[in-house]
Amino acid sequence: MIIMILCSSAASPAGAVSFTLDAGISDSLPEPRLRYPIYDTVTLTGNNPLEFKWWNDIIGIRGFTLKIYKGYNMYAANLIHKENLPADASSLKIDSALLEDGKVYTWSLIRISYAGYKSDKSFNSFKIIKKQ
Repeated sequence: MIIMILCSSAASPAGAVSFTLDAGISDSLPEPRLRYPIYDTVTLTGNNPLEFKWWNDIIGIRGFTLKIYKGYNMYAANLIHKENLPADASSLKIDSALLEDGKVYTWSLIRISYAGYKSDKSFNSFKIIKKQ
């Protein structure tokens, strides 16, 4: 059997052969795809909230964890907001009073499976521009 695996992998291009010993149980979960904000700047008008949006295109998950950090670094000391969201969520509005004009923020989002596995995080940094 080992010879068959080695022979088939030699004829295949790199990365084409994969096998597992865990009977098909997978702990990999694709990272979420962000929709907004995904640009370098976000303009907020008046007291309107900022709505974070993502594609909710995977079924069978327990939910999401969304975090917002002040600055570019995603360190615990920079965390200003954290929220666990249900599986059917695809957006979250936050009060614009949490965000300062001219400052940079980074948001991250992960998926969580029913088994407790977490996806890689998706993230984006943006600068706030407030207009009245």
